Amino acid sequence: MKSGDLVRFIHPSTTSTEWKLGLLIEYRPWEKMATVLYDGGLMRISARKVQKFGKRYLESKDVR
Repeated sequence: MKSGDLVRFIHPSTTSTEWKLGLLIEYRPWEKMATVLYDGGLMRISARKVQKFGKRYLESKDVR
C-alpha cells in the first residue's frame, strides 16, 4: 500500500465487521499502522484491518 491508494477498512471504534472506504494517507510498515482519511477526519488503524481496494471488490463485472 502507498499513499493515495483507495482502501477498505473496518472501523476501529465499532464491533461490526462492515467494510468502509477511505483514502490512505500514510502507511508505516515498521509500526503496522495506517493513517486513513474517512468522513473528513484522520484515523490511525491497525494494518491488519486495512486492505487496498481493487476491482475485485466491485459488484458490477462490466469492465471493458
